[in-house]
Amino acid sequence: MSETNLRKSGDIIGRPVCDAEGARLGTIRELVLDAQRGEARFVIVEAGGLFGGGGKFHPLPWRLLRFDPGQEGFSMDVTKERLKHSPAYDREQLASGSYAWGEQAERYFAEPDTAAPTSLA
Repeated sequence: MSETNLRKSGDIIGRPVCDAEGARLGTIRELVLDAQRGEARFVIVEAGGLFGGGGKFHPLPWRLLRFDPGQEGFSMDVTKERLKHSPAYDREQLASGSYAWGEQAERYFAEPDTAAPTSLA
């Protein structure tokens, strides 16, 4: 692993998250680590004014994101519409294990995007 590929949490928090075309989806507000495994599991993204977030935060599995040096942030193959309908929580809900937000987010993003256009071959 190259040292140039390493990122500190302070370099991740506050960075934009964009879709595959470069449209901004939101901002990373938290990085969630699995302390037992020693790996990043989720980023918590605030969608902000895009869809009137209303103080809601979207947990996104870390595996979906790719660092994009051109954007000085991260990109992913998730549309604005799919993010809009993804599980979202307020800060209190994210702090409580009883909401099982991690399991819900993993389940949501494991399913195929049914809003994606299909080919009529």
